[in-house]
Amino acid sequence: MRKTLLAVPVALCGLGLTAPHAHATLNPPKTINFSGGPLGTLSAQGVVSAAGTWQSNPVTLTGPAAYGTDRHTRLDITNAELILQKTTGLVQFFVMAGSYNFPTLGEPILPTPSVPYYYYGAVPEAYITVAPTSHFSVEVGKLPTLMGGEYTWSWMNQNIERGLLWNSENAVNRGAQVNYATGPVSASLSFNDGYYSGHYNVLTGLFSYALNKASSVSVFFYHHFGSTVINDTTLNHVYAVPENLDNSDVYNLLYTTKVGALTISPYLQYVYAPSSVKLGAGYAHSDHVFGAALLANYHFTPMWSTAARAEYETSTGNSADPNAGNNNLLGYGPGAKAWSFTITPTFQDKGFFTRVELSYVRVTHSMAAFGAAGTAPNQVRGLIETGLTF
Repeated sequence: MRKTLLAVPVALCGLGLTAPHAHATLNPPKTINFSGGPLGTLSAQGVVSAAGTWQSNPVTLTGPAAYGTDRHTRLDITNAELILQKTTGLVQFFVMAGSYNFPTLGEPILPTPSVPYYYYGAVPEAYITVAPTSHFSVEVGKLPTLMGGEYTWSWMNQNIERGLLWNSENAVNRGAQVNYATGPVSASLSFNDGYYSGHYNVLTGLFSYALNKASSVSVFFYHHFGSTVINDTTLNHVYAVPENLDNSDVYNLLYTTKVGALTISPYLQYVYAPSSVKLGAGYAHSDHVFGAALLANYHFTPMWSTAARAEYETSTGNSADPNAGNNNLLGYGPGAKAWSFTITPTFQDKGFFTRVELSYVRVTHSMAAFGAAGTAPNQVRGLIETGLTF
């Protein structure tokens, strides 16, 4: 689960979070600059928001009681985050702290207090950047992933909920990253712990090329070396580490173009989960997932916009296979397929914003999908989110 991506301003790649990426419908928080004494000029930003949700066919959850329960209705905080950063000089830093939630299509919506505890903690991102030139930098710490087409935090995205493809991607990893940009070309390489596993055996890379002022294309790869067994369920972040995805190879191809007030971004995703004797019988053979998404965002006026997203995923595997652990890559059982559609009208006046969202997910060829018994193939959600950026 993820992200910093295609058509992201260079400032997002470790040189300061000055704006969300190209798909965001919200204007970025205002930057408050102040003197940090010997640290130089520092910048602060913040976001506070809450959302009310209604959904059909909530899912019965298992696991620790503190993980929360899925319900037909929920009112909760989606963002309560403060960002402190230094974006100038040789040594820079970025720290995000607070509470957060990331409602995701096809997944239970958890109570916000459970999310930081079981995922990335109260400081989900924090890293130091050494930038000897304007073209080159090195980052070390808790880093946003390079993977995918949507960011983790809802205020940086065009939709409130993250999509089906996002749910197969990581969100935060710990490690080191190098960035280089010159002219239309930018590239990042990172050695990290993948899906927040604590095992440093993953190499990721993002290569982007600006075709012109309005269009760009990016290629991403995630390669896992060896096999990592995730068997410590006492870890607070245990739900952030899906073993089969952490041990996979992932590839993205992304394209973004802007035509007037319309921004369109299609992207493709491929996941390859290799067989592994070390990981046990559930990994007796390799499996695959292919996904495609189309994101669109239209600004009618500076205050009003509407975003839409359509997705499709298909996975290999056989539900009759007694060793089906690895090929349950989508979470709905081996061989499952899923598609979704989301629409999100948005209003923002300076720092105040309100978004309304309607989404639909359908799963086929599944062993378990939605509802208390896991037999419902569809889920509909309606959300209203409102908040402030400052």
